[in-house]
Amino acid sequence: MSLIAQKLNSPRKLAIIWVICIIILLSIFFLITPSSYSKMDAMTIWAFTCISLIYLSSKEQSHLINKEKVIITFSGIGICAFSFLNIPLGIGNPPYSIGDFSILLSGIGVIIFGIAGYKKLILPTLFPLIAVLGFEGYEIFLRNQDFLIGPLIPPTVALTYELLHLTGLDPLVNGNIITFTSMTGETIGLAIVYDCTGIWSLGTFTIAALIVLFTFPETINTKGLAFIAVGYIGTYATNIGRIFLISLSGYFYGPVGVIEHVHIHIGWILFTSWMIIFWSIYFKYLIGIKSLHLFSKTREK
Repeated sequence: MSLIAQKLNSPRKLAIIWVICIIILLSIFFLITPSSYSKMDAMTIWAFTCISLIYLSSKEQSHLINKEKVIITFSGIGICAFSFLNIPLGIGNPPYSIGDFSILLSGIGVIIFGIAGYKKLILPTLFPLIAVLGFEGYEIFLRNQDFLIGPLIPPTVALTYELLHLTGLDPLVNGNIITFTSMTGETIGLAIVYDCTGIWSLGTFTIAALIVLFTFPETINTKGLAFIAVGYIGTYATNIGRIFLISLSGYFYGPVGVIEHVHIHIGWILFTSWMIIFWSIYFKYLIGIKSLHLFSKTREK
């Protein structure tokens, strides 16, 4: 067993220390960079990654041989380097984004657990890297393949229209554009486009679900998958609620000012709230882990 593993005594202690470091580093990055919806998506994925690391660190570990340690460690160094090459290669989003920073943290985690030799903790450390590359590839592909995302626009328009109609706003629909008159007498026009379909929220939920299913494979059954299906419905409904609240802000306060702030912040507030509620129920009733009791519910073997 390596010197790091000996000093830390157990994979659990090492995982907890690394999770604390992740929380500190992400908090600093969050505070010194502009707010964005993608940052909240990344925070969500990191939260599930940390849960996976802590839980799996309490399980019996298989250890890497020396040759594997060298390969994994150099792979981690390569991942760290890639986090800085991502933008020059035309894949990342300048300036240095939360996605690039997530790749860097994944690389550092791979180095740490590679040197320590804990094979079971390598893949969870890679979840954020996989998520970032998946989102970047997904964005490049979908933005050039409108027929894949197009089917989500009509139901989004229809459901938003029905909600506004029930509220008494008397909206009009022309294609993907919903218009109505605000209390200030100005016309509000909402264009339901690619980014309004909730596709990114659905993608983030998918990644979170895959992390949970990988970490807790015993939940891969009819009941567990039914819960996940409800999660997808709730995630899409949350996006409809986001558009609805943006519309209401435009109705009450006009087409500029408040509506712009609501557009920026209401999405991550609703989505984060939904994720906390849904996964708290999932962990409690399907896995038997109550929120904030993960440390006490798992034990080292």
